[in-house]
Amino acid sequence: MKTIKNICLLFVLFIGLNASAQTYRFETTGVSMSVKNARGVWSQYTDFKPAKIIITLDTSKDRIVVYSEVIQLFTILGYDDPKTNEDGSLDTFHCVDNDGEKCILTIRTDNKSKQKQLYIREDSRVLVYNMKYMK
Repeated sequence: MKTIKNICLLFVLFIGLNASAQTYRFETTGVSMSVKNARGVWSQYTDFKPAKIIITLDTSKDRIVVYSEVIQLFTILGYDDPKTNEDGSLDTFHCVDNDGEKCILTIRTDNKSKQKQLYIREDSRVLVYNMKYMK
Protein backbone atom coordinates (compact mmCIF):
# COMPACT_ATOMS: atom_id res chain seq x y z
CA MET A 1 0.00 0.00 0.00
CA LYS A 2 2.82 2.38 0.89
CA THR A 3 4.52 1.61 -2.45
CA ILE A 4 1.34 2.50 -4.35
CA LYS A 5 1.09 5.81 -2.49
CA ASN A 6 4.72 6.60 -3.31
CA ILE A 7 4.19 5.78 -6.98
CA CYS A 8 1.05 7.96 -7.07
CA LEU A 9 2.92 10.81 -5.36
CA LEU A 10 5.79 10.59 -7.86
CA PHE A 11 3.30 10.52 -10.74
CA VAL A 12 1.51 13.65 -9.46
CA LEU A 13 4.83 15.46 -8.93
CA PHE A 14 6.00 14.47 -12.43
CA ILE A 15 2.79 15.77 -14.01
CA GLY A 16 3.02 19.01 -12.00
CA LEU A 17 6.61 19.66 -13.08
CA ASN A 18 5.80 19.06 -16.73
CA ALA A 19 2.80 21.36 -16.57
CA SER A 20 4.89 24.31 -15.36
CA ALA A 21 7.63 23.99 -17.99
CA GLN A 22 6.72 25.48 -21.35
CA THR A 23 8.05 25.74 -24.85
CA TYR A 24 7.33 28.90 -26.83
CA ARG A 25 7.69 29.00 -30.61
CA PHE A 26 8.20 32.15 -32.63
CA GLU A 27 8.56 32.84 -36.34
CA THR A 28 10.77 35.71 -37.42
CA THR A 29 9.92 38.22 -40.10
CA GLY A 30 13.16 40.21 -40.21
CA VAL A 31 16.64 40.65 -38.77
CA SER A 32 18.85 43.68 -38.09
CA MET A 33 22.35 44.00 -36.67
CA SER A 34 24.69 46.48 -34.98
CA VAL A 35 28.43 45.83 -34.66
CA LYS A 36 31.15 47.29 -32.46
CA ASN A 37 34.20 48.67 -34.28
CA ALA A 38 37.84 48.47 -33.12
CA ARG A 39 37.39 51.68 -31.07
CA GLY A 40 34.41 50.20 -29.19
CA VAL A 41 31.79 52.35 -30.95
CA TRP A 42 28.52 50.69 -31.96
CA SER A 43 27.22 51.13 -35.51
CA GLN A 44 23.69 52.15 -36.38
CA TYR A 45 21.35 49.18 -36.72
CA THR A 46 21.04 47.96 -40.29
CA ASP A 47 17.69 48.06 -42.05
CA PHE A 48 15.65 44.96 -41.30
CA LYS A 49 16.13 42.24 -43.89
CA PRO A 50 13.49 39.57 -44.44
CA ALA A 51 14.18 36.43 -42.42
CA LYS A 52 11.72 33.61 -41.94
CA ILE A 53 13.12 31.27 -39.30
CA ILE A 54 11.87 29.55 -36.14
CA ILE A 55 12.99 30.45 -32.62
CA THR A 56 12.11 28.35 -29.58
CA LEU A 57 12.30 29.20 -25.89
CA ASP A 58 12.22 26.00 -23.84
CA THR A 59 12.04 26.73 -20.11
CA SER A 60 12.13 23.03 -19.19
CA LYS A 61 15.53 22.62 -20.87
CA ASP A 62 16.73 26.18 -20.11
CA ARG A 63 17.56 26.97 -23.71
CA ILE A 64 16.74 29.20 -26.63
CA VAL A 65 17.33 27.91 -30.14
CA VAL A 66 17.46 30.07 -33.28
CA TYR A 67 17.00 27.80 -36.29
CA SER A 68 18.88 29.99 -38.76
CA GLU A 69 21.15 28.62 -41.50
CA VAL A 70 23.67 27.98 -38.73
CA ILE A 71 21.71 26.82 -35.67
CA GLN A 72 22.31 29.08 -32.68
CA LEU A 73 21.87 27.29 -29.34
CA PHE A 74 21.81 29.38 -26.16
CA THR A 75 21.87 27.68 -22.77
CA ILE A 76 20.10 29.82 -20.16
CA LEU A 77 22.21 30.32 -17.04
CA GLY A 78 19.84 32.74 -15.31
CA TYR A 79 16.58 34.61 -15.68
CA ASP A 80 16.06 38.28 -14.73
CA ASP A 81 12.72 39.31 -13.27
CA PRO A 82 10.43 40.46 -16.10
CA LYS A 83 10.16 44.23 -16.46
CA THR A 84 6.88 45.78 -17.56
CA ASN A 85 5.56 49.29 -18.03
CA GLU A 86 2.86 50.97 -20.09
CA ASP A 87 4.97 50.62 -23.27
CA GLY A 88 5.59 46.89 -23.01
CA SER A 89 7.70 44.21 -21.35
CA LEU A 90 11.24 42.85 -21.28
CA ASP A 91 12.23 39.28 -20.45
CA THR A 92 16.00 38.91 -20.07
CA PHE A 93 18.07 35.72 -20.08
CA HIS A 94 21.76 35.33 -19.23
CA CYS A 95 23.11 32.68 -21.59
CA VAL A 96 26.09 30.89 -23.09
CA ASP A 97 26.21 30.29 -26.83
CA ASN A 98 27.44 27.27 -28.85
CA ASP A 99 31.05 28.36 -28.31
CA GLY A 100 30.71 28.85 -24.54
CA GLU A 101 30.69 32.67 -24.84
CA LYS A 102 28.44 34.57 -22.45
CA CYS A 103 25.67 36.67 -23.96
CA ILE A 104 22.38 38.28 -23.00
CA LEU A 105 19.12 37.57 -24.79
CA THR A 106 16.09 39.78 -24.31
CA ILE A 107 12.56 39.36 -25.60
CA ARG A 108 10.87 42.75 -25.92
CA THR A 109 7.12 43.04 -26.41
CA ASP A 110 5.58 46.36 -27.49
CA ASN A 111 2.07 46.81 -26.05
CA LYS A 112 0.79 49.08 -28.84
CA SER A 113 1.90 47.10 -31.88
CA LYS A 114 2.07 43.68 -30.13
CA GLN A 115 5.44 43.34 -31.93
CA LYS A 116 7.94 40.98 -30.30
CA GLN A 117 11.68 41.27 -30.78
CA LEU A 118 14.55 39.05 -29.72
CA TYR A 119 17.82 40.87 -28.96
CA ILE A 120 20.98 38.75 -28.90
CA ARG A 121 23.74 40.80 -27.27
CA GLU A 122 27.29 39.54 -27.67
CA ASP A 123 30.60 41.34 -27.08
CA SER A 124 30.97 42.62 -30.63
CA ARG A 125 27.47 42.56 -32.12
CA VAL A 126 23.77 42.75 -31.42
CA LEU A 127 21.23 40.88 -33.55
CA VAL A 128 17.56 41.87 -33.44
CA TYR A 129 14.85 39.60 -34.79
CA ASN A 130 11.29 40.79 -35.34
CA MET A 131 9.08 37.84 -34.50
CA LYS A 132 5.55 36.69 -33.85
CA TYR A 133 4.32 34.08 -31.41
CA MET A 134 3.17 30.79 -32.92
CA LYS A 135 0.45 28.84 -31.14
